[in-house]
Amino acid sequence: MRNLWNFIVQYQVILVFMVLQALALSWFISSRGYPKGKWVRLALDWESAWQGQISEWSHRAELSDQNFQLLEENARLRSRMGQSSVSHFKNRSQFIAAEVIRATWTQNQNHFVLDQGENNGVQIGQGVIANGAAIGKIIETTQKYSIGIPLIHNQLDWSARIGNSGAIGRLKWEGGDRTTGMLFDIPRSAAFKPGDSVITTGFQGVFPPDILFGTVANEEPYFDGEFLNVPVQWAAEFQSLRYVHLTDTNDGADIDSLEGTFNHSAP
Repeated sequence: MRNLWNFIVQYQVILVFMVLQALALSWFISSRGYPKGKWVRLALDWESAWQGQISEWSHRAELSDQNFQLLEENARLRSRMGQSSVSHFKNRSQFIAAEVIRATWTQNQNHFVLDQGENNGVQIGQGVIANGAAIGKIIETTQKYSIGIPLIHNQLDWSARIGNSGAIGRLKWEGGDRTTGMLFDIPRSAAFKPGDSVITTGFQGVFPPDILFGTVANEEPYFDGEFLNVPVQWAAEFQSLRYVHLTDTNDGADIDSLEGTFNHSAP
């Protein structure tokens, strides 16, 4: 499609000239060689409209390219910020830019497809974010494409924290409303209020810490007999999702290996 568009833009003058020549010949024959003023005005209007449409299409294509270039630059800046951080998590994250080319958002087990794959460094298990908000994770890759599952998938649990130093619980979407999830296993003594941030912990090796899941919803949490279950308003607008970043905690494999060694050696 882009090749066709580039061909039209490159040869637009010739194409317009040929069309106008055909129209002029038709008008000449029908009017015995004396083109009427209204046909001239019509031709000018048509040419102006065509040139305007060409300009609009060209502008849209340029904006699309610029948006992706900005996304890639944003990814590079995020990577540099991660590498220069003085926090405990420095050198743990890298970012890759991608575009969502296919997705489902209305099912219980949704998914999305990205236009970046193994050739671009995408790996299974990488986290996906958009505009600073957590989106989901990659579960399968090919050389050119990858598929991920979003937060709105009823088979996934996520490790989440309320605020930078608040209680940690298990975040899950149980179906139904696509704008909210539920944070389970929060102690009754935990202090929080509507609007507080719900962020990643970094424990699962999918996301770095402090990536935004959403905020505590303006609804009463309910008590299940032992813990509080807290409604969470997602930060991401899934149905308008287009450009994303993929993030990878580089030492996830080392942590998994260390935990595996501990599990095998435990009595």
